[in-house]
Amino acid sequence: MRIAAITHAFNEPEYLPYWVTHYGHQIGLPNLFVVTHGRTPRDRDIDARVQVIDVPADDFDETRRARFMSQLQHFLLSGYDWVIMADADELIVADPARYADIGDYLDRNRATPTFTTVGLNVVQDCAREAPLDPMRPLFRQRAFVRFASPFCKPAVTRVPIVWSQGFHDSDAPRHLTDDLFMIHLCGADETVARRRIARRNALTMSASDIRHKRSAHFRSNPDAYLAALFPDAPDLFDSAVPEPDFRAELAQVRAHPRPTAFAGPIVRMPARFADNIRPAGGRARPAGLFDRLAERLEFLRASRKPAARA
Repeated sequence: MRIAAITHAFNEPEYLPYWVTHYGHQIGLPNLFVVTHGRTPRDRDIDARVQVIDVPADDFDETRRARFMSQLQHFLLSGYDWVIMADADELIVADPARYADIGDYLDRNRATPTFTTVGLNVVQDCAREAPLDPMRPLFRQRAFVRFASPFCKPAVTRVPIVWSQGFHDSDAPRHLTDDLFMIHLCGADETVARRRIARRNALTMSASDIRHKRSAHFRSNPDAYLAALFPDAPDLFDSAVPEPDFRAELAQVRAHPRPTAFAGPIVRMPARFADNIRPAGGRARPAGLFDRLAERLEFLRASRKPAARA
């Protein structure tokens, strides 16, 4: 059985190494396809066995992005049995209590054509959890997650499907699994989140995206964005339920025919997942002088671009 994983990444020096390490261990580095929206020096630093597709673009457009990745998925399914689509900060894991890895899950569940994941946002307790160390497993450093319905995505398929903007929905019937978890790293590290929102604020969005308010979070006020991601409320962490099963949240998702946006309470990540997200290695180290200079040059380049086109 052959499995491919694809991602579309724009300047993701912190989390792309996690993505490559995670999926490379699960399905093999040559089966990873990274589409870049303008390559950066760090993009070129990933393992040479990973397939990197550079797509130059003057602006960022969610419709074009979803169309391109859907077509890439269609092409890959001519040679692969399954295709996984996950952003650079999205790591899919099979429940370790029941499956050895993603391949084991898919091998034992071949009858279903497309799987929708269980979405979990990692939440850093900033008062008590240090910045991420890429040399240690993620869940040896982060204890808390929050169910997030927008990350219940149709991310794994063995048949051609067409994704909507943001990959939150598709034209295929939804099959929400209980055993494939999408671990979303957006809130895993406050320092990284601050750098990422600065880079996203500097993106030139297409006129269409601006008009239709797509990816509005890319243009969020940084302070408001960070406050939403990192609650300053110790009681929320102190009262977190251990060993949650997410049954109530999954029932709520299944009760709606189309995707809905809601979040569950902060809970403790079940202990059985402690070693499921492997260390990313040295490439995920905090940005150094060279990286900060590269980011600044990218910001200046973006700020001098002409107005977005329709």
